[in-house]
Amino acid sequence: MAKGGEGREGNALKTAVIVAGGLALAWVTVETAFRPFLERLRAAVSRSTDPSRDPDQEGDPAPAPAAAAEEVEEKAPAPVEPSAPPAPVEEGDKVADKLEEAAAKAE
Repeated sequence: MAKGGEGREGNALKTAVIVAGGLALAWVTVETAFRPFLERLRAAVSRSTDPSRDPDQEGDPAPAPAAAAEEVEEKAPAPVEPSAPPAPVEEGDKVADKLEEAAAKAE
């Protein structure tokens, strides 16, 4: 009777090894078969759990610091819009004459 008990312990060990090997093979097969889907899923999870990312600003560039924005405004003045449209050019007038007249009016 002692012989029958030893055989069962060996069978249990073999069964455990076969089950563990089967589970490992199944895991590798699933990882390989669904690789593109799992990569997208893992990327989405890592983005959603990133504490430095703000989901409200998705797609927007990071805002510049206030001091840097003020410096940019000071360096680049806004273009001046003319108050009236330019006068039509007469055929006989030269462009140089018009520029001299405009310079004289500006002074």
